[in-house]
Amino acid sequence: MEEWTFYVTGKSLSGTKLLARVRDFEVLVDEPGEIGGTNEAPNPVEYLLVALAGCLNVTIRGIAEEKGIPVESLEMAIAGKLNPEKFQGLSGEGRAGFTEVTVSVYLKADAPREKIGELLKEAEERCPVTDNLINATPVRIVLKE
Repeated sequence: MEEWTFYVTGKSLSGTKLLARVRDFEVLVDEPGEIGGTNEAPNPVEYLLVALAGCLNVTIRGIAEEKGIPVESLEMAIAGKLNPEKFQGLSGEGRAGFTEVTVSVYLKADAPREKIGELLKEAEERCPVTDNLINATPVRIVLKE
């Protein structure tokens, strides 16, 4: 099967604000006021957690359908821990990104707990965003004229 390519463009509006275009959608990115933003939109790492929630939603529900497991409700609470020192240039140690992400899944479905556990394990393996967070993905940043 041929690989799919997804595209996003972005235009900087200020030191903390970006207007991104994704297909026919405009998405605003900003920072909270306490770190210099105007708090008009989620920040980049919050969007990363939103992307994870959205991808897990599609993946969990898709696998449940494949397995004939009716889903009554699905909710998630996701927490990402991040030490800002490297990002802020205060330290060269550690990571600039999340040091840990915890996904709490609240899934009501007509299936034994063991089957739901198997479903979540498979979703963790098949979710593209989870895969990108767990495994190193090459990223190239190139200057264009």
